[in-house]
Amino acid sequence: MLAALTGCSKYNDKTGPTDAALGQTLAQLIAETPNLSKFNEYLVKTGYDKVLASSKMYTVWAPDNQTLQGLDQSLVSDTARLRQYVGNHLVNLAYYTNSPSPELRIRTLNGKYIKFTKTQFENADITQGNKFVSNGVLHIINKVVLPKLNVWEYVNATAFKQKTYMQSLDYTAIDSTKAEQTGIDPVTGKPVYKPGTGLITRNYLYDRVGDLRNEQQEYTFILLTDAAIDAERSKINPYVQTTNSAETEVLSSLHVIKDLVIKGAYTQDNLPAELISADGVKVPINKNAILETHVTSNGIVYVMSQADVKLVDKIRPIKREGETPDGFSRTDKSGNIAYRLRVNPNTGQQYNDIYIFNHKIPLFNVRYRIAELYNVKYKVYWVAPNDVQTLTFKQRFAVNDPLSATFAETQVDLKNYNQIFVGDYVPAKFGGVTAYVVAANNGTDGTNSINIDYFTMVPQLP
Repeated sequence: MLAALTGCSKYNDKTGPTDAALGQTLAQLIAETPNLSKFNEYLVKTGYDKVLASSKMYTVWAPDNQTLQGLDQSLVSDTARLRQYVGNHLVNLAYYTNSPSPELRIRTLNGKYIKFTKTQFENADITQGNKFVSNGVLHIINKVVLPKLNVWEYVNATAFKQKTYMQSLDYTAIDSTKAEQTGIDPVTGKPVYKPGTGLITRNYLYDRVGDLRNEQQEYTFILLTDAAIDAERSKINPYVQTTNSAETEVLSSLHVIKDLVIKGAYTQDNLPAELISADGVKVPINKNAILETHVTSNGIVYVMSQADVKLVDKIRPIKREGETPDGFSRTDKSGNIAYRLRVNPNTGQQYNDIYIFNHKIPLFNVRYRIAELYNVKYKVYWVAPNDVQTLTFKQRFAVNDPLSATFAETQVDLKNYNQIFVGDYVPAKFGGVTAYVVAANNGTDGTNSINIDYFTMVPQLP
């Protein structure tokens, strides 16, 4: 029988193999260690003993018999739950106690992630460690370490309204890799799929800021009390109005909850007064409003009574660079379109712009897709330097319809590097729009040019 593992102080720091160790697997070592007989029983019951008998390299953090006396027997009698529990202590590859510097976050065989330091496995102490055998390393720990829920699993187990609002963001989509193709549409050339095949559930929140079920990514997530989440939804609701009231309610939920998702796990010890959400919005953090803290397998959930995100930080100016258009009114004028790197002589700073010249097409236009505008008045400005022509020219801004006369033509003066106001725009409803910069209605060289460094749409909030 192999002697019980011994350590120097709390554990053995030696990582070198011995001749005896090279002849053993982790499965054999654990089976021959009396103090791990209960863990070995669970390995056999869940089939993980066969995994640890293979030639692949693993690390095992094994709870001793005394520790496992405290394991809930309902878990032990449920093979699926027991397998999740045992798999929480096994990882691929070999990790010694000198591997973390100062901490490693490692994926376990059950798909969860654990944190490993030189002295701890999650919140359990490593009492004996670094026992090397032919296919990996064994450490012994002194606490029951149950698999944690991930952020979404935790939220889904609560009764908060925010859970219901998050579930309302689900929608059905087609996964072409799972759908049955029946042909090709002769008009569009796109595949035609058998109805009802390849349907999957997606979520608008996850599309925007990341999947809270993703075990690999760590999140800090704010779970608001019912009163607080409703207050935030009421605040944003007037600015996400559409022609469909149900759609507006969904948008209200999305545009609140998206700013309660922060990438990275911030403990209370390193929680700043302001975080930046995964959507790029400033989120003030009042520690006095934190009611509960829950550590999950992929981050931290703070239950809070307040998350007063300012409208000015949510509804931000839109800026589009002239040199990154989404298309043109015609595709045969590429020779008349210049994407330029220039220098502002007033500041010495470089800038990029687009300059369209000598195209001879009345009302030629360049278009820019804008993903979303809120229900608020926007003031529109552009910078159009016109640094090479001696002639001035006029161009016009338009939204959705390039022939719209909502905006008047604006003269583009020679070598004007200032931001110029070109008009106001109030969206009829929340949503995406297409913006245009339109040339003059003539075909005369020099007087129907287009030049844009950038344009910006600045919301006018109360």
